[in-house]
Amino acid sequence: MTELHERIQQILPLVRNPAQYVGGEWNVRRKLVTADTLRVVLVFPDTYAVGMSHLGLHILYDVLNDVEGVCCERAFMPWVDLADELARRRLPMFSLETFTPLGEFDVVAFSLQYELTCTNVLAMLSGGGVPLHSDERSTEDPLVVAGGPGALNPEPMADFIDLFVVGDGEETAPLLASALRKARAAATRRQMLLQLARASAAFYVPALYDANGPEGSAVHPTEEGVPLPVRAAIVRDLDAAAVPTAPLVPNTEVVHDRIGLEIMRGCVHHCRFCQAGATRRPVRLRSVDSLVRLARESYANTGCDEISLMSLSSNDYPDLERLLLKLDAEFRPKGVSLSVPSLRVSPGLAKLPELLVRVRKSGLTFAPEAGTAELAEIIGKDISIEDLIRGVQAAYRVGWDLVKLYFMVGLPGETEEDIDAIVHLTRRISNLRRDLGKPPARVNVTVASFIPKPHTPLQWEPMAEGEYLRAVREKLRRALGGRRIRLKFHSIDRSILEGVLSRGDRRLGKVIEAAWRLGARLDAWEEQFHPELWEEAFASCGIDPGSYAHRGRDEDETFPWSHIDVGLPDGYLLTEKRRVETLIAKRSAGGGAGGA
Repeated sequence: MTELHERIQQILPLVRNPAQYVGGEWNVRRKLVTADTLRVVLVFPDTYAVGMSHLGLHILYDVLNDVEGVCCERAFMPWVDLADELARRRLPMFSLETFTPLGEFDVVAFSLQYELTCTNVLAMLSGGGVPLHSDERSTEDPLVVAGGPGALNPEPMADFIDLFVVGDGEETAPLLASALRKARAAATRRQMLLQLARASAAFYVPALYDANGPEGSAVHPTEEGVPLPVRAAIVRDLDAAAVPTAPLVPNTEVVHDRIGLEIMRGCVHHCRFCQAGATRRPVRLRSVDSLVRLARESYANTGCDEISLMSLSSNDYPDLERLLLKLDAEFRPKGVSLSVPSLRVSPGLAKLPELLVRVRKSGLTFAPEAGTAELAEIIGKDISIEDLIRGVQAAYRVGWDLVKLYFMVGLPGETEEDIDAIVHLTRRISNLRRDLGKPPARVNVTVASFIPKPHTPLQWEPMAEGEYLRAVREKLRRALGGRRIRLKFHSIDRSILEGVLSRGDRRLGKVIEAAWRLGARLDAWEEQFHPELWEEAFASCGIDPGSYAHRGRDEDETFPWSHIDVGLPDGYLLTEKRRVETLIAKRSAGGGAGGA
Protein backbone atom coordinates (compact mmCIF):
# COMPACT_ATOMS: atom_id res chain seq x y z
CA MET A 1 0.00 0.00 0.00
CA THR A 2 1.41 3.37 -1.02
CA GLU A 3 1.88 6.23 1.41
CA LEU A 4 -0.83 8.21 -0.39
CA HIS A 5 -3.24 5.27 -0.10
CA GLU A 6 -2.54 5.03 3.63
CA ARG A 7 -3.11 8.76 4.17
CA ILE A 8 -6.40 8.69 2.25
CA GLN A 9 -7.61 5.67 4.23
CA GLN A 10 -6.97 7.63 7.44
CA ILE A 11 -9.36 10.43 6.50
CA LEU A 12 -12.20 8.36 4.98
CA PRO A 13 -13.82 7.61 8.37
CA LEU A 14 -14.04 11.36 8.97
CA VAL A 15 -16.41 12.03 6.05
CA ARG A 16 -20.15 11.55 5.83
CA ASN A 17 -20.28 8.65 3.37
CA PRO A 18 -16.88 6.94 3.23
CA ALA A 19 -18.25 4.01 1.20
CA GLN A 20 -18.71 6.40 -1.71
CA TYR A 21 -14.98 6.84 -2.11
CA VAL A 22 -13.28 3.51 -1.51
CA GLY A 23 -13.97 1.78 -4.86
CA GLY A 24 -13.56 -1.99 -5.02
CA GLU A 25 -17.05 -2.59 -6.42
CA TRP A 26 -18.24 -5.87 -7.90
CA ASN A 27 -17.08 -6.14 -11.55
CA VAL A 28 -14.36 -3.50 -11.12
CA ARG A 29 -11.70 -3.78 -13.83
CA ARG A 30 -8.05 -4.12 -12.79
CA LYS A 31 -5.37 -4.31 -15.46
CA LEU A 32 -1.63 -4.79 -15.38
CA VAL A 33 0.04 -1.41 -15.89
CA THR A 34 3.42 -1.20 -17.61
CA ALA A 35 5.57 1.70 -18.76
CA ASP A 36 3.80 1.60 -22.14
CA THR A 37 0.27 1.54 -20.76
CA LEU A 38 -1.96 4.49 -21.59
CA ARG A 39 -3.57 5.40 -18.27
CA VAL A 40 -6.99 7.06 -18.51
CA VAL A 41 -9.16 8.33 -15.68
CA LEU A 42 -12.82 8.74 -16.60
CA VAL A 43 -14.09 11.64 -14.49
CA PHE A 44 -17.75 12.28 -13.78
CA PRO A 45 -17.76 15.79 -12.27
CA ASP A 46 -20.59 15.09 -9.87
CA THR A 47 -21.04 12.78 -6.90
CA TYR A 48 -20.62 9.02 -6.98
CA ALA A 49 -24.37 8.55 -6.52
CA VAL A 50 -25.09 10.51 -9.69
CA GLY A 51 -22.15 9.36 -11.80
CA MET A 52 -22.60 5.66 -11.12
CA SER A 53 -26.21 5.97 -12.30
CA HIS A 54 -25.13 7.15 -15.74
CA LEU A 55 -25.12 4.44 -18.41
CA GLY A 56 -22.58 6.26 -20.57
CA LEU A 57 -19.92 6.06 -17.86
CA HIS A 58 -20.30 2.28 -17.64
CA ILE A 59 -20.09 1.96 -21.43
CA LEU A 60 -16.90 4.02 -21.76
CA TYR A 61 -15.31 2.32 -18.76
CA ASP A 62 -15.71 -1.06 -20.45
CA VAL A 63 -14.87 0.18 -23.96
CA LEU A 64 -11.56 1.69 -22.87
CA ASN A 65 -10.57 -1.22 -20.64
CA ASP A 66 -11.21 -3.59 -23.53
CA VAL A 67 -8.49 -1.82 -25.55
CA GLU A 68 -5.13 -3.54 -25.28
CA GLY A 69 -2.55 -1.28 -23.68
CA VAL A 70 -5.14 1.01 -22.09
CA CYS A 71 -6.11 1.07 -18.42
CA CYS A 72 -9.18 3.09 -17.45
CA GLU A 73 -10.09 4.10 -13.90
CA ARG A 74 -12.79 6.38 -12.44
CA ALA A 75 -13.03 9.52 -10.34
CA PHE A 76 -15.99 11.51 -9.03
CA MET A 77 -16.46 14.90 -7.44
CA PRO A 78 -16.23 14.41 -3.67
CA TRP A 79 -18.83 15.97 -1.43
CA VAL A 80 -17.80 19.12 0.39
CA ASP A 81 -16.63 17.37 3.56
CA LEU A 82 -14.14 15.13 1.81
CA ALA A 83 -13.07 17.86 -0.63
CA ASP A 84 -12.33 20.20 2.27
CA GLU A 85 -10.47 17.49 4.19
CA LEU A 86 -8.35 16.63 1.16
CA ALA A 87 -7.48 20.30 0.70
CA ARG A 88 -6.71 20.78 4.39
CA ARG A 89 -4.33 17.84 4.39
CA ARG A 90 -2.89 18.74 0.99
CA LEU A 91 -3.97 15.47 -0.52
CA PRO A 92 -4.85 15.27 -4.23
CA MET A 93 -8.12 14.18 -5.77
CA PHE A 94 -7.66 10.59 -6.85
CA SER A 95 -9.02 7.63 -8.80
CA LEU A 96 -11.11 4.97 -7.10
CA GLU A 97 -9.30 1.93 -8.47
CA THR A 98 -5.73 2.71 -7.43
CA PHE A 99 -5.90 6.00 -5.46
CA THR A 100 -3.75 7.63 -8.14
CA PRO A 101 -3.77 11.46 -8.26
CA LEU A 102 -5.50 12.75 -11.39
CA GLY A 103 -2.37 14.58 -12.49
CA GLU A 104 -0.45 11.30 -12.84
CA PHE A 105 -2.71 9.91 -15.59
CA ASP A 106 -2.02 10.28 -19.30
CA VAL A 107 -5.63 11.30 -19.98
CA VAL A 108 -8.16 12.98 -17.71
CA ALA A 109 -11.50 12.56 -19.49
CA PHE A 110 -14.56 14.47 -18.25
CA SER A 111 -18.16 13.56 -18.97
CA LEU A 112 -20.00 16.89 -19.30
CA GLN A 113 -23.65 15.99 -18.81
CA TYR A 114 -24.89 19.25 -17.30
CA GLU A 115 -23.76 22.86 -17.60
CA LEU A 116 -23.74 23.45 -13.85
CA THR A 117 -20.93 20.95 -13.26
CA CYS A 118 -18.44 23.35 -14.86
CA THR A 119 -17.00 24.58 -11.56
CA ASN A 120 -16.59 20.95 -10.45
CA VAL A 121 -14.34 20.41 -13.46
CA LEU A 122 -12.07 23.21 -12.29
CA ALA A 123 -12.14 21.93 -8.72
CA MET A 124 -11.09 18.45 -9.83
CA LEU A 125 -8.35 19.68 -12.16
CA SER A 126 -6.86 21.91 -9.48
CA GLY A 127 -7.37 19.36 -6.72
CA GLY A 128 -5.90 16.59 -8.86
CA GLY A 129 -2.69 18.45 -9.62
CA VAL A 130 -3.49 19.32 -13.25
CA PRO A 131 -2.75 22.87 -14.49
CA LEU A 132 -6.08 24.66 -14.86
CA HIS A 133 -5.63 26.17 -18.31
CA SER A 134 -4.83 24.30 -21.48
CA ASP A 135 -2.07 26.74 -22.42
CA GLU A 136 -0.31 26.15 -19.06
CA ARG A 137 0.20 22.42 -19.64
CA SER A 138 3.41 20.85 -20.89
CA THR A 139 4.15 17.49 -22.45
CA GLU A 140 4.44 16.10 -18.91
CA ASP A 141 0.84 16.93 -18.04
CA PRO A 142 -2.24 14.84 -18.82
CA LEU A 143 -4.36 15.41 -21.90
CA VAL A 144 -7.65 16.86 -20.63
CA VAL A 145 -10.57 15.58 -22.69
CA ALA A 146 -14.32 16.22 -22.49
CA GLY A 147 -17.38 14.72 -24.14
CA GLY A 148 -21.11 14.48 -23.64
CA PRO A 149 -23.79 17.15 -24.18
CA GLY A 150 -21.34 19.80 -22.95
CA ALA A 151 -19.34 19.29 -26.16
CA LEU A 152 -22.29 20.51 -28.25
CA ASN A 153 -21.24 24.05 -27.31
CA PRO A 154 -17.65 23.66 -26.11
CA GLU A 155 -16.72 27.35 -26.05
CA PRO A 156 -17.47 28.26 -22.38
CA MET A 157 -15.05 25.52 -21.25
CA ALA A 158 -12.53 25.96 -24.07
CA ASP A 159 -9.85 27.53 -21.83
CA PHE A 160 -9.68 24.42 -19.66
CA ILE A 161 -10.17 21.47 -22.06
CA ASP A 162 -7.48 20.30 -24.49
CA LEU A 163 -9.77 18.24 -26.71
CA PHE A 164 -13.53 17.80 -27.02
CA VAL A 165 -15.00 14.60 -28.44
CA VAL A 166 -18.31 15.46 -30.13
CA GLY A 167 -21.04 12.84 -30.50
CA ASP A 168 -21.21 9.14 -29.65
CA GLY A 169 -18.22 7.84 -27.73
CA GLU A 170 -18.26 4.07 -28.27
CA GLU A 171 -16.08 4.28 -31.39
CA THR A 172 -14.27 7.58 -30.84
CA ALA A 173 -12.91 6.65 -27.39
CA PRO A 174 -10.73 3.78 -28.70
CA LEU A 175 -9.78 5.93 -31.70
CA LEU A 176 -8.58 8.72 -29.40
CA ALA A 177 -6.61 6.25 -27.28
CA SER A 178 -4.89 4.87 -30.37
CA ALA A 179 -4.15 8.35 -31.73
CA LEU A 180 -2.72 9.52 -28.42
CA ARG A 181 -0.38 6.55 -28.09
CA LYS A 182 1.15 7.66 -31.38
CA ALA A 183 1.00 11.41 -30.73
CA ARG A 184 2.50 11.48 -27.24
CA ALA A 185 5.96 11.06 -28.77
CA ALA A 186 5.61 14.53 -30.34
CA ALA A 187 8.29 17.04 -29.42
CA THR A 188 5.87 19.70 -28.18
CA ARG A 189 2.39 19.68 -26.72
CA ARG A 190 1.05 21.74 -29.62
CA GLN A 191 2.37 19.19 -32.11
CA MET A 192 0.66 16.46 -30.11
CA LEU A 193 -2.63 18.38 -30.12
CA LEU A 194 -2.34 18.98 -33.85
CA GLN A 195 -1.88 15.27 -34.54
CA LEU A 196 -4.91 14.47 -32.41
CA ALA A 197 -7.10 17.11 -34.07
CA ARG A 198 -6.31 15.61 -37.46
CA ALA A 199 -7.20 12.08 -36.30
CA SER A 200 -10.97 12.55 -36.45
CA ALA A 201 -13.54 15.07 -37.67
CA ALA A 202 -15.20 14.64 -34.26
CA PHE A 203 -12.17 15.96 -32.33
CA TYR A 204 -12.17 19.66 -31.48
CA VAL A 205 -9.01 21.22 -30.04
CA PRO A 206 -9.89 24.82 -29.07
CA ALA A 207 -6.24 25.91 -28.86
CA LEU A 208 -5.96 25.40 -32.64
CA TYR A 209 -8.79 27.84 -33.41
CA ASP A 210 -9.05 31.61 -33.03
CA ALA A 211 -12.27 32.52 -31.22
CA ASN A 212 -12.11 35.99 -32.79
CA GLY A 213 -12.38 34.73 -36.34
CA PRO A 214 -13.76 36.58 -39.38
CA GLU A 215 -17.32 37.86 -39.28
CA GLY A 216 -19.77 35.04 -39.90
CA SER A 217 -17.70 32.34 -38.21
CA ALA A 218 -17.63 31.25 -34.57
CA VAL A 219 -14.01 30.14 -34.71
CA HIS A 220 -11.25 30.21 -37.30
CA PRO A 221 -8.54 27.49 -37.63
CA THR A 222 -4.98 28.60 -36.99
CA GLU A 223 -3.52 25.35 -38.38
CA GLU A 224 -4.13 23.46 -41.62
CA GLY A 225 -5.85 20.09 -41.58
CA VAL A 226 -7.98 20.56 -38.48
CA PRO A 227 -11.70 19.93 -38.93
CA LEU A 228 -14.15 22.73 -39.69
CA PRO A 229 -16.91 22.11 -39.09
CA VAL A 230 -16.38 19.57 -36.35
CA ARG A 231 -18.77 16.69 -37.12
CA ALA A 232 -20.45 14.68 -34.39
CA ALA A 233 -19.55 10.99 -34.39
CA ILE A 234 -22.54 8.68 -34.91
CA VAL A 235 -22.76 4.99 -34.06
CA ARG A 236 -24.71 3.60 -37.01
CA ASP A 237 -25.44 0.06 -35.79
CA LEU A 238 -26.67 0.02 -32.20
CA ASP A 239 -26.79 -3.79 -32.12
CA ALA A 240 -23.07 -3.85 -32.86
CA ALA A 241 -22.21 -1.13 -30.35
CA ALA A 242 -20.47 -2.01 -27.11
CA VAL A 243 -22.68 -2.72 -24.09
CA PRO A 244 -21.30 -3.64 -20.66
CA THR A 245 -22.96 -6.88 -19.56
CA ALA A 246 -20.90 -6.98 -16.37
CA PRO A 247 -21.32 -3.37 -15.25
CA LEU A 248 -19.96 -2.08 -12.00
CA VAL A 249 -22.28 -2.72 -9.05
CA PRO A 250 -22.22 0.31 -6.72
CA ASN A 251 -21.23 -0.39 -3.13
CA THR A 252 -23.51 2.31 -1.75
CA GLU A 253 -26.90 3.79 -2.59
CA VAL A 254 -27.05 5.59 -5.93
CA VAL A 255 -29.78 7.45 -7.80
CA HIS A 256 -30.57 4.59 -10.22
CA ASP A 257 -29.46 1.20 -8.95
CA ARG A 258 -30.62 -1.01 -11.82
CA ILE A 259 -29.71 -2.60 -15.12
CA GLY A 260 -30.04 -0.01 -17.87
CA LEU A 261 -30.93 -1.30 -21.33
CA GLU A 262 -30.78 1.29 -24.09
CA ILE A 263 -33.46 0.00 -26.46
CA MET A 264 -33.02 2.72 -29.05
CA ARG A 265 -31.04 5.91 -29.63
CA GLY A 266 -32.59 8.99 -31.15
CA CYS A 267 -36.22 10.03 -31.38
CA VAL A 268 -38.79 9.72 -34.15
CA HIS A 269 -40.35 13.03 -33.11
CA HIS A 270 -39.00 16.51 -33.65
CA CYS A 271 -39.92 18.59 -30.61
CA ARG A 272 -38.51 22.02 -31.30
CA PHE A 273 -37.16 22.57 -27.77
CA CYS A 274 -35.41 19.19 -27.40
CA GLN A 275 -31.64 19.20 -27.83
CA ALA A 276 -31.32 15.45 -27.35
CA GLY A 277 -33.86 14.73 -30.08
CA ALA A 278 -32.10 17.08 -32.47
CA THR A 279 -28.55 15.89 -31.81
CA ARG A 280 -28.97 12.12 -31.50
CA ARG A 281 -30.24 11.43 -34.98
CA PRO A 282 -30.85 9.15 -36.78
CA VAL A 283 -33.06 6.73 -34.85
CA ARG A 284 -31.24 3.45 -34.23
CA LEU A 285 -32.78 0.34 -32.69
CA ARG A 286 -31.55 -2.68 -30.79
CA SER A 287 -33.26 -5.92 -31.70
CA VAL A 288 -35.49 -7.72 -29.22
CA ASP A 289 -33.25 -10.79 -29.24
CA SER A 290 -30.17 -8.68 -28.49
CA LEU A 291 -31.93 -6.88 -25.64
CA VAL A 292 -33.13 -10.11 -24.04
CA ARG A 293 -29.60 -11.53 -24.27
CA LEU A 294 -28.08 -8.38 -22.77
CA ALA A 295 -30.62 -8.42 -19.94
CA ARG A 296 -29.91 -12.08 -19.21
CA GLU A 297 -26.13 -11.59 -19.09
CA SER A 298 -26.36 -8.38 -17.07
CA TYR A 299 -28.62 -9.99 -14.49
CA ALA A 300 -26.27 -12.97 -14.15
CA ASN A 301 -23.35 -10.60 -13.55
CA THR A 302 -25.03 -8.15 -11.18
CA GLY A 303 -28.11 -9.64 -9.50
CA CYS A 304 -29.99 -6.33 -9.86
CA ASP A 305 -33.72 -6.62 -9.23
CA GLU A 306 -34.83 -4.00 -11.76
CA ILE A 307 -34.33 -3.62 -15.51
CA SER A 308 -34.99 -0.21 -17.03
CA LEU A 309 -35.77 0.14 -20.75
CA MET A 310 -34.08 3.39 -21.71
CA SER A 311 -34.59 5.75 -24.64
CA LEU A 312 -35.90 9.23 -25.30
CA SER A 313 -39.38 7.80 -25.94
CA SER A 314 -39.67 4.13 -25.07
CA ASN A 315 -43.19 3.49 -26.35
CA ASP A 316 -42.00 4.51 -29.83
CA TYR A 317 -39.86 1.37 -29.92
CA PRO A 318 -41.69 -0.55 -32.67
CA ASP A 319 -41.51 -3.97 -31.00
CA LEU A 320 -42.10 -2.88 -27.41
CA GLU A 321 -44.97 -5.30 -26.77
CA ARG A 322 -42.95 -8.35 -27.80
CA LEU A 323 -39.93 -7.12 -25.83
CA LEU A 324 -41.97 -6.60 -22.65
CA LEU A 325 -43.62 -10.01 -22.95
CA LYS A 326 -40.29 -11.81 -23.43
CA LEU A 327 -38.58 -9.98 -20.58
CA ASP A 328 -41.55 -10.51 -18.29
CA ALA A 329 -41.63 -14.25 -19.04
CA GLU A 330 -37.94 -14.61 -18.21
CA PHE A 331 -37.53 -12.26 -15.26
CA ARG A 332 -40.82 -12.25 -13.37
CA PRO A 333 -40.06 -15.72 -11.90
CA LYS A 334 -36.74 -14.27 -10.67
CA GLY A 335 -38.45 -11.38 -8.89
CA VAL A 336 -36.99 -8.81 -11.28
CA SER A 337 -39.23 -5.88 -12.20
CA LEU A 338 -39.26 -3.85 -15.40
CA SER A 339 -39.48 -0.09 -15.64
CA VAL A 340 -40.18 2.12 -18.64
CA PRO A 341 -39.23 5.61 -17.46
CA SER A 342 -39.87 7.57 -20.65
CA LEU A 343 -43.39 7.36 -22.09
CA ARG A 344 -44.72 9.52 -24.88
CA VAL A 345 -48.36 10.48 -25.14
CA SER A 346 -49.61 8.71 -28.28
CA PRO A 347 -52.71 6.90 -29.58
CA GLY A 348 -51.24 3.57 -28.41
CA LEU A 349 -50.67 4.76 -24.87
CA ALA A 350 -53.94 3.29 -23.57
CA LYS A 351 -52.68 -0.20 -24.39
CA LEU A 352 -49.39 0.19 -22.55
CA PRO A 353 -50.52 -0.07 -18.90
CA GLU A 354 -51.96 -3.52 -19.62
CA LEU A 355 -48.54 -4.62 -20.84
CA LEU A 356 -46.88 -3.04 -17.81
CA VAL A 357 -49.25 -4.57 -15.28
CA ARG A 358 -46.38 -6.40 -13.58
CA VAL A 359 -44.03 -3.44 -13.59
CA ARG A 360 -43.14 -2.01 -10.20
CA LYS A 361 -45.84 0.63 -9.78
CA SER A 362 -43.73 3.55 -8.64
CA GLY A 363 -45.65 5.86 -10.94
CA LEU A 364 -46.08 6.45 -14.65
CA THR A 365 -44.31 9.50 -16.04
CA PHE A 366 -45.64 11.67 -18.87
CA ALA A 367 -44.28 14.91 -20.28
CA PRO A 368 -47.05 16.94 -21.92
CA GLU A 369 -44.74 20.01 -21.61
CA ALA A 370 -47.65 22.31 -22.55
CA GLY A 371 -51.20 22.44 -21.23
CA THR A 372 -52.91 23.39 -24.51
CA ALA A 373 -52.87 21.88 -27.98
CA GLU A 374 -52.02 25.29 -29.47
CA LEU A 375 -48.84 25.73 -27.45
CA ALA A 376 -47.91 22.07 -27.95
CA GLU A 377 -48.06 22.64 -31.71
CA ILE A 378 -45.84 25.71 -31.46
CA ILE A 379 -43.11 23.77 -29.67
CA GLY A 380 -43.55 20.71 -31.91
CA LYS A 381 -44.88 18.43 -29.18
CA ASP A 382 -47.19 16.26 -31.25
CA ILE A 383 -49.53 15.02 -28.55
CA SER A 384 -53.24 14.74 -27.93
CA ILE A 385 -54.64 15.55 -24.51
CA GLU A 386 -57.32 12.91 -25.08
CA ASP A 387 -54.64 10.28 -25.75
CA LEU A 388 -53.09 11.23 -22.41
CA ILE A 389 -56.45 10.93 -20.67
CA ARG A 390 -57.13 7.48 -22.15
CA GLY A 391 -53.65 6.29 -21.19
CA VAL A 392 -54.04 7.50 -17.61
CA GLN A 393 -57.50 5.89 -17.34
CA ALA A 394 -56.04 2.58 -18.51
CA ALA A 395 -53.27 2.87 -15.91
CA TYR A 396 -55.76 3.47 -13.11
CA ARG A 397 -57.79 0.43 -14.16
CA VAL A 398 -54.82 -1.91 -13.71
CA GLY A 399 -53.69 -0.53 -10.38
CA TRP A 400 -51.63 2.64 -10.73
CA ASP A 401 -52.45 5.46 -8.35
CA LEU A 402 -49.55 7.84 -9.01
CA VAL A 403 -48.91 9.86 -12.16
CA LYS A 404 -45.93 12.14 -12.73
CA LEU A 405 -46.32 15.07 -15.12
CA TYR A 406 -43.67 17.36 -16.57
CA PHE A 407 -44.45 20.84 -17.90
CA MET A 408 -42.38 23.78 -19.11
CA VAL A 409 -43.18 27.44 -18.66
CA GLY A 410 -41.74 30.49 -20.37
CA LEU A 411 -42.26 28.89 -23.78
CA PRO A 412 -42.44 31.01 -26.96
CA GLY A 413 -45.99 32.20 -27.57
CA GLU A 414 -47.13 31.27 -24.05
CA THR A 415 -50.29 32.95 -22.69
CA GLU A 416 -52.24 33.02 -19.43
CA GLU A 417 -54.52 30.42 -21.01
CA ASP A 418 -51.60 27.98 -21.21
CA ILE A 419 -50.78 28.38 -17.51
CA ASP A 420 -54.43 27.92 -16.55
CA ALA A 421 -54.53 24.78 -18.69
CA ILE A 422 -51.73 23.20 -16.63
CA VAL A 423 -53.94 23.60 -13.56
CA HIS A 424 -57.05 22.20 -15.23
CA LEU A 425 -55.24 19.23 -16.79
CA THR A 426 -53.52 18.29 -13.52
CA ARG A 427 -56.78 18.34 -11.59
CA ARG A 428 -58.55 16.37 -14.31
CA ILE A 429 -55.91 13.64 -14.31
CA SER A 430 -56.10 13.33 -10.52
CA ASN A 431 -59.91 13.15 -10.51
CA LEU A 432 -60.11 10.54 -13.29
CA ARG A 433 -59.56 7.87 -10.67
CA ARG A 434 -62.89 8.79 -9.10
CA ASP A 435 -64.56 7.13 -12.09
CA LEU A 436 -63.42 3.78 -10.66
CA GLY A 437 -65.01 4.55 -7.28
CA LYS A 438 -61.62 5.30 -5.75
CA PRO A 439 -60.03 8.42 -4.24
CA PRO A 440 -58.34 10.90 -6.58
CA ALA A 441 -54.93 9.80 -7.79
CA ARG A 442 -51.72 11.30 -6.55
CA VAL A 443 -50.15 13.54 -9.16
CA ASN A 444 -46.59 14.83 -8.92
CA VAL A 445 -46.10 17.86 -11.15
CA THR A 446 -42.63 19.09 -12.07
CA VAL A 447 -42.38 22.49 -13.73
CA ALA A 448 -39.22 23.51 -15.54
CA SER A 449 -38.28 26.80 -17.16
CA PHE A 450 -37.83 26.71 -20.93
CA ILE A 451 -34.17 27.08 -21.92
CA PRO A 452 -33.44 27.72 -25.62
CA LYS A 453 -30.71 25.16 -26.28
CA PRO A 454 -28.11 25.08 -29.06
CA HIS A 455 -28.87 23.07 -32.22
CA THR A 456 -32.65 23.35 -31.76
CA PRO A 457 -35.19 25.36 -33.77
CA LEU A 458 -35.81 27.51 -30.68
CA GLN A 459 -32.15 28.51 -30.26
CA TRP A 460 -32.97 32.01 -31.56
CA GLU A 461 -35.58 32.58 -28.84
CA PRO A 462 -34.93 34.54 -25.63
CA MET A 463 -35.33 32.87 -22.27
CA ALA A 464 -38.09 34.32 -20.09
CA GLU A 465 -37.04 36.79 -17.42
CA GLY A 466 -36.85 35.60 -13.82
CA GLU A 467 -39.66 37.97 -12.76
CA TYR A 468 -42.11 36.33 -15.16
CA LEU A 469 -41.06 32.79 -14.18
CA ARG A 470 -41.50 33.57 -10.49
CA ALA A 471 -44.98 34.99 -11.11
CA VAL A 472 -45.99 31.82 -12.95
CA ARG A 473 -44.58 29.68 -10.16
CA GLU A 474 -46.62 31.52 -7.54
CA LYS A 475 -49.78 31.26 -9.62
CA LEU A 476 -49.39 27.50 -9.99
CA ARG A 477 -48.50 27.10 -6.34
CA ARG A 478 -51.69 28.86 -5.26
CA ALA A 479 -53.88 26.94 -7.70
CA LEU A 480 -52.49 23.43 -7.21
CA GLY A 481 -52.02 23.16 -3.48
CA GLY A 482 -53.44 20.06 -1.83
CA ARG A 483 -52.72 16.66 -0.38
CA ARG A 484 -53.05 14.73 -3.65
CA ILE A 485 -51.09 17.08 -5.90
CA ARG A 486 -47.42 17.77 -5.26
CA LEU A 487 -45.76 20.61 -7.12
CA LYS A 488 -42.03 20.86 -7.72
CA PHE A 489 -40.24 23.67 -9.55
CA HIS A 490 -36.77 23.65 -11.02
CA SER A 491 -34.73 26.44 -9.44
CA ILE A 492 -35.27 29.58 -11.52
CA ASP A 493 -31.82 31.02 -10.70
CA ARG A 494 -30.12 27.77 -11.66
CA SER A 495 -32.20 27.49 -14.84
CA ILE A 496 -31.20 30.98 -15.93
CA LEU A 497 -27.54 30.21 -15.24
CA GLU A 498 -27.92 27.01 -17.25
CA GLY A 499 -29.32 29.12 -20.09
CA VAL A 500 -26.34 31.47 -19.91
CA LEU A 501 -23.76 28.67 -19.90
CA SER A 502 -25.46 26.61 -22.61
CA ARG A 503 -25.57 29.62 -24.99
CA GLY A 504 -22.24 31.14 -23.99
CA ASP A 505 -19.02 31.83 -25.88
CA ARG A 506 -15.36 31.62 -24.92
CA ARG A 507 -15.56 34.80 -22.83
CA LEU A 508 -17.48 32.87 -20.17
CA GLY A 509 -14.35 30.91 -19.26
CA LYS A 510 -13.14 33.76 -17.05
CA VAL A 511 -16.57 33.97 -15.36
CA ILE A 512 -16.57 30.23 -14.60
CA GLU A 513 -13.07 30.52 -13.14
CA ALA A 514 -14.01 33.57 -11.09
CA ALA A 515 -17.09 31.82 -9.68
CA TRP A 516 -15.02 28.77 -8.74
CA ARG A 517 -12.37 30.89 -7.03
CA LEU A 518 -15.16 32.58 -5.06
CA GLY A 519 -16.27 29.16 -3.80
CA ALA A 520 -18.85 27.91 -6.34
CA ARG A 521 -18.96 24.12 -6.59
CA LEU A 522 -21.60 21.40 -6.79
CA ASP A 523 -23.93 24.03 -8.27
CA ALA A 524 -26.34 21.35 -9.52
CA TRP A 525 -27.28 20.65 -5.88
CA GLU A 526 -29.83 23.04 -4.40
CA GLU A 527 -28.14 23.20 -1.00
CA GLN A 528 -24.77 24.05 -2.56
CA PHE A 529 -25.90 26.59 -5.16
CA HIS A 530 -25.14 30.20 -4.24
CA PRO A 531 -26.33 32.58 -6.99
CA GLU A 532 -24.64 35.54 -5.31
CA LEU A 533 -21.23 34.00 -6.12
CA TRP A 534 -22.11 33.91 -9.80
CA GLU A 535 -23.50 37.44 -9.69
CA GLU A 536 -20.19 38.63 -8.23
CA ALA A 537 -18.25 36.65 -10.84
CA PHE A 538 -20.17 38.19 -13.76
CA ALA A 539 -19.78 41.66 -12.28
CA SER A 540 -16.06 41.25 -11.71
CA CYS A 541 -15.59 40.17 -15.33
CA GLY A 542 -17.76 42.96 -16.72
CA ILE A 543 -20.15 40.54 -18.43
CA ASP A 544 -23.94 40.80 -18.48
CA PRO A 545 -25.48 37.31 -18.15
CA GLY A 546 -28.77 38.61 -19.54
CA SER A 547 -27.13 39.21 -22.91
CA TYR A 548 -26.73 35.45 -23.20
CA ALA A 549 -29.96 34.18 -21.61
CA HIS A 550 -32.65 36.79 -22.29
CA ARG A 551 -31.68 38.21 -25.68
CA GLY A 552 -33.38 36.99 -28.84
CA ARG A 553 -31.08 36.26 -31.77
CA ASP A 554 -31.33 37.52 -35.34
CA GLU A 555 -31.46 35.00 -38.16
CA ASP A 556 -28.07 36.05 -39.50
CA GLU A 557 -26.31 35.94 -36.13
CA THR A 558 -23.45 33.47 -35.78
CA PHE A 559 -23.74 31.27 -32.73
CA PRO A 560 -20.75 30.26 -30.58
CA TRP A 561 -21.56 26.65 -31.52
CA SER A 562 -21.91 27.19 -35.28
CA HIS A 563 -18.74 25.19 -35.98
CA ILE A 564 -20.27 22.05 -34.44
CA ASP A 565 -22.19 19.95 -36.99
CA VAL A 566 -24.59 17.49 -35.33
CA GLY A 567 -25.85 16.11 -38.65
CA LEU A 568 -29.05 18.09 -39.13
CA PRO A 569 -30.19 18.75 -42.74
CA ASP A 570 -29.09 22.08 -44.21
CA GLY A 571 -31.60 24.80 -43.47
CA TYR A 572 -33.71 22.62 -41.18
CA LEU A 573 -33.36 24.74 -38.04
CA LEU A 574 -34.09 28.02 -39.79
CA THR A 575 -37.14 26.57 -41.58
CA GLU A 576 -38.52 25.31 -38.26
CA LYS A 577 -37.82 28.68 -36.61
CA ARG A 578 -39.94 30.42 -39.23
CA ARG A 579 -42.73 27.90 -38.75
CA VAL A 580 -42.76 28.75 -35.05
CA GLU A 581 -43.09 32.44 -35.86
CA THR A 582 -45.98 31.71 -38.24
CA LEU A 583 -47.80 29.58 -35.64
CA ILE A 584 -47.41 32.25 -32.95
CA ALA A 585 -48.65 34.96 -35.32
CA LYS A 586 -51.72 32.94 -36.29
CA ARG A 587 -52.54 32.25 -32.67
CA SER A 588 -52.18 35.91 -31.76
CA ALA A 589 -54.50 36.81 -34.64
CA GLY A 590 -57.17 34.55 -33.16
CA GLY A 591 -56.90 31.71 -35.65
CA GLY A 592 -55.23 29.27 -33.27
CA ALA A 593 -51.92 27.56 -33.95
CA GLY A 594 -51.98 26.16 -37.41
CA GLY A 595 -55.37 27.77 -37.95
CA ALA A 596 -57.11 24.84 -36.27
